[in-house]
Amino acid sequence: MDQHPTVTPLTALVVNEQGQLTYMGVDGRRRVIVGDSDLLRRLQQIHEDSGNVDGGCGI
Repeated sequence: MDQHPTVTPLTALVVNEQGQLTYMGVDGRRRVIVGDSDLLRRLQQIHEDSGNVDGGCGI
């Protein structure tokens, strides 16, 4: 697997209209961090429920 070059984020994380977690790099390109909207919803739910998770992983 090819290693992608490191890109410094220029903006805060943004959830786009497709439900993908993204950020804008210093090179002006928007990158998708989490492309699965169901996964993003689950991650947000785990974060919100972090005090109510047995074992700390939420899975």
